[in-house]
Amino acid sequence: MPICSYPQRIVVELTPRCDLSCAMCPRHYISETNGTMREKLWRKIIDEVANVSPQAIVLPFWRGESLLHPDFIFLLEYALEKNIRIHIATNGIQVKEETLGLLLKCEFVTFSIHTLKAYVHAQELLVLRKGGKPVIQVSFVREEKRTENLLKQIVHSKDLKGFDSARIYEPHSKNGVFGKAARSELTPRTFCLKLKNTLVIAHDGSISRCNHIWLTEKSININDVSIKDAWESAYMRSIRNGYPDAQCQSCDQWIGHTTGEAYSMDEGKVVHKIYSSSAVRNA
Repeated sequence: MPICSYPQRIVVELTPRCDLSCAMCPRHYISETNGTMREKLWRKIIDEVANVSPQAIVLPFWRGESLLHPDFIFLLEYALEKNIRIHIATNGIQVKEETLGLLLKCEFVTFSIHTLKAYVHAQELLVLRKGGKPVIQVSFVREEKRTENLLKQIVHSKDLKGFDSARIYEPHSKNGVFGKAARSELTPRTFCLKLKNTLVIAHDGSISRCNHIWLTEKSININDVSIKDAWESAYMRSIRNGYPDAQCQSCDQWIGHTTGEAYSMDEGKVVHKIYSSSAVRNA
């Protein structure tokens, strides 16, 4: 069970606020739905990553919509000036002209398509990009009726409507149980890859073991300790050594990729993959 000496992926929640209220979202079962990350903390995180592990990926999203942070543009500019590898997910509603310019500088952008407006903004970014960068993905949640037709149009087209990939996720929780998706036909359980390579930092600096369990450990705060110290803390060691404990036991997102399906382009063909299965077929 080799653990990375420093997290390769650092999820940073700029805000748990959201401008949508999707029925399947776990936010209906948590109390922490407000607040914003302070600039000082964001700078601390970015500076450490730039100095200690510049190849690590920073993912500014989690329980809310990052673009709702009042200083989103400044914060993202600061990270990009430090040559940080930014992967970002957005519901696309708050995207504006100046935001598009910043998203073009990211390494990977995924639009969570819950509205037609989000899809239009994803198309706008697609038109603006040059040289195939950034990688642009559109994602959907299974059985969400309001965007079902858009999903069908994309995955049934010969080139995914120009997008690099389309992702269909299982709901992140089931009846409020974090990490419990609808799919159950999984391969034999192995050690969770997220515990090997990913640290989650909430807007207030507290940490979480995983982006699929929307609970934080308040005794550790990145305002006071380094990312490396948090990563090597007794709290994280106890979770790894006790895996799967009561919280991880009910989770079915440990396979490396979040459960669901993915469509991607490969040598001019659409490849369809089902995560939690070894099945890969050309569409």
